[in-house]
Amino acid sequence: MNQVWTIILAKARIARHEIAGVRHQSKLKVAVITVAALLLWSGAFFFFRIGFHWMMSFGGMGAAELNFGDVLMARLLSILTLSIFMLLIFSNVLVAFSTLYRSYEVMYLVQAPIRFDHFFYARFFECVLFSSWSLAFLGSPLMIAYGLATEAPPLFYFAVFAFFLPLILVPAAIGALITMLLARVFPRLKPAWLIVLGGAAVLVFFLYIRNVLRGTRLSDDTILPVFMDVTRRAQSWLLPSHWASQGMLDAARNQPGDSLFWFLLLLSTSLVLLMLSGLAARHLFFPGFSFLAGQDRRRVRPRNRGLLNLLERLLAFIPNPNRALTVKDVKLFWRDPTQWSQFVIFFGIMAIYIANLRSTSKYYEDEMWRSWIACLNVGSVTLILATLTSRFVFPLVSLEGRRFWIIGLAPLTFRGLVWQKFRLSIAITSFFTIGLAFLSATMLQLEPVYFWMTVYSVSIANFGLAGLAVGLGALYPNFNEDNPARIVSGLGGTLNLLMSIGYITVIVAAQTLVLQWNAIGRFGSEQTFQYALAGAVLASAVTTAACVALPMYFGLRNLRDMEY
Repeated sequence: MNQVWTIILAKARIARHEIAGVRHQSKLKVAVITVAALLLWSGAFFFFRIGFHWMMSFGGMGAAELNFGDVLMARLLSILTLSIFMLLIFSNVLVAFSTLYRSYEVMYLVQAPIRFDHFFYARFFECVLFSSWSLAFLGSPLMIAYGLATEAPPLFYFAVFAFFLPLILVPAAIGALITMLLARVFPRLKPAWLIVLGGAAVLVFFLYIRNVLRGTRLSDDTILPVFMDVTRRAQSWLLPSHWASQGMLDAARNQPGDSLFWFLLLLSTSLVLLMLSGLAARHLFFPGFSFLAGQDRRRVRPRNRGLLNLLERLLAFIPNPNRALTVKDVKLFWRDPTQWSQFVIFFGIMAIYIANLRSTSKYYEDEMWRSWIACLNVGSVTLILATLTSRFVFPLVSLEGRRFWIIGLAPLTFRGLVWQKFRLSIAITSFFTIGLAFLSATMLQLEPVYFWMTVYSVSIANFGLAGLAVGLGALYPNFNEDNPARIVSGLGGTLNLLMSIGYITVIVAAQTLVLQWNAIGRFGSEQTFQYALAGAVLASAVTTAACVALPMYFGLRNLRDMEY
């Protein structure tokens, strides 16, 4: 295994140099990211702390032998670990494909005197790091708040730390195995079959979710039995996520023996899966890599045939060079499976969200709750939009790559390039999110004021989030990286995500404050409410204009001042 440690140590030195290079970054950027990250962590901690305290008091804290809050929190922890487990599998499939097959380093490492299983192990731990660092950051305030709310002993915090590594290794190994199998089989299928299979998978997934939700409609007298029945499915003894949650719960109850049993079960499973994935890499990795590396050279792409060339003809109304740049961006997106596969996953998330909007209760008849639901709906749709822009729009400038200097020699200005990315982002994201806003507001049967505030907020959020993503992408580009996931994981991508969350918080909070005050009758007259609503609309518009103008201005100035 000396070969594995050699590669890992080389990666560690590179990471150490990149961290040391932060001192050469803009002090303002580093300060903003640090402060925003601390505020996000602190806000999440206090939010979870208050929520868990309410759950415990809801169950009758200290009043009875059985506290329903304990049962509720145990079930929610099982659901949480299962959700994280499934999301980590998806994340590792996408990250493993780009890390094992698409990175420039792979071509050199494959030709080196190194066994394929050793190569796999070295790249595997890099996949784990990229796919799981955010879980450690966002999961730590949740688990600390849970421990404080349940007055857990110190053993619980040690167990959370101990269970974290095997919990992320199991889905990482499963994701790597799935990736190698897909890379071995799917490239041999024709594109038409890939589209049919992908569409069928999304359709079956949507129908399954709709059937599950239809079978578990909640009413006021059945909510507890239905909740217990549904959450019981997340506590199957076959699920590694259940082993982790049960082990942490046993540690919280100060039962070290039982907790150790679940830990050893999870650890042994993760090591076995890691060994099996290494054995599979010996036989599956190189054939899949070889086929992927050679298929582009054998493929003939006539200019007058195919979907992408049809797109170029459909966009004939856009003058060049904007049309050529737009078609080029779409082709780069389509030719990268890690990009469009994540886009398909977002469609699945939207399908789940839409399918669950029909569940209602008698409390929905109260205007205060309808107002809350309308505002939360805006927050959900705009957060989906922020995820889209952060993942797909922010890397657009950086993906021009080391050939960016060619643009400086072309009859094209940097201003035209950046604004083309901005318009492309709005055109694509608006098509999905504004339609989602109309559909969700219609299914919720919102009154006109809530309906049009939903549509308005989502519409201007397309401009504000696109301005942040494109502007900050031009302000902090990374032309040396061709992997979008790594570009997004940098300081610039982190800053964009934090500022996008801050922007969404402002526009959602502005309308929530006004609509809630009106719902509880705090405004003296209808005219006062209309003035306040107009003020919220104006504040959202001004904030959006600032989020477009300032990042775009500084991003353009940075590109003009750079040396290539």
